Amino acid sequence: MELFKMSETQTTTSKKQMSFSVLDSGEIEASFGPDIEPLRLNPADVPEAVQLLAISEGLISRSRGYVSRLEGEDRTPENMRAQVLKAFDNLRAGVWKLERGEGGGSADFTIEIEAAWLFRKMKAEAKGETFTETLGETAAMWAQLTDDEKDADGKVITKGQKSQVKALPRYQQALAQVKARRAAEKAAKLAAKADAEEADSPF
Repeated sequence: MELFKMSETQTTTSKKQMSFSVLDSGEIEASFGPDIEPLRLNPADVPEAVQLLAISEGLISRSRGYVSRLEGEDRTPENMRAQVLKAFDNLRAGVWKLERGEGGGSADFTIEIEAAWLFRKMKAEAKGETFTETLGETAAMWAQLTDDEKDADGKVITKGQKSQVKALPRYQQALAQVKARRAAEKAAKLAAKADAEEADSPF
C-alpha cells in the first residue's frame, strides 16, 4: 500500500522555523527558512532494516496519539486498549491522521484511497447511478483487497487486487485529479504564508 501521507511537523525558534514535510514523490523535505537550502531524504535510500524500524516507530507513535486524548479517570487500561484497537483498525483501513477529538487534527486518507473513492464515484456516475459511499467505507473495502505477492528478493510473483485496480485507466485518471487537488491546496497554503516569510528575503 502506498505510504501514508504524514502531516507537517514544525519546530519554531525565535528567528528561524524548521519544518518537515512529505512530498508527493515520497521524499522527506526538511526546510529551515527562505535563505537556507532545504534537505531531502528518499526513504528508498535508507537500508531496509532501518525502513522497517521507521515504519514500526511511526505506527507506534500514531497509535499513541489515540491514547493521548484520555485523561484522568478515563485513562484506564480498558479504555487505552480500546483506543489502540481503534488506531490499529484505522491504520489497516488506510486512515493516517487522527479524527477530530482523537488527539487533534482531522481525518485524512492516503492518496490511493482518495483515488479509489473518486474512481468508484466516476464509475457510478458513468452508469447513471447515485453514489453515496463515504471515504471511510471505501477505505474499509480497499483494506480487504489483496496486495502483491513477492518473493524473498522483493520481486512481484503475483499481482494483487490493489495493483490490478491501480492499473485501470479510470483509476489513474482519478489519481491524477487527487494529486492535482492536493497540489493546488498546498500552493494555496504556501501563497498564504509567502508575504510573512519573504519579508526578510535578500532577493
